[in-house]
Amino acid sequence: MNLTLEPEIFPAATDSRYIRAVGIPALGFSPMNRTPVLLHDHNERLHEAVFLRGVDIYTRLVAALASVPALPGES
Repeated sequence: MNLTLEPEIFPAATDSRYIRAVGIPALGFSPMNRTPVLLHDHNERLHEAVFLRGVDIYTRLVAALASVPALPGES
């Protein structure tokens, strides 16, 4: 997928604090790169291309983590 990962603190973006509270290390993940942080703002938005790229990343990530083979006809 040719992704570059960058750690950053992003409070209130996930519920992983509950997982960490019981002693399990947890990291959040978001494929929304190069996007202004406007969560819950009056003009919250996400560019269509960023959204569709995020869908592609999550689709590939879930398939890889679950070891699900590709559907026939997909490469």
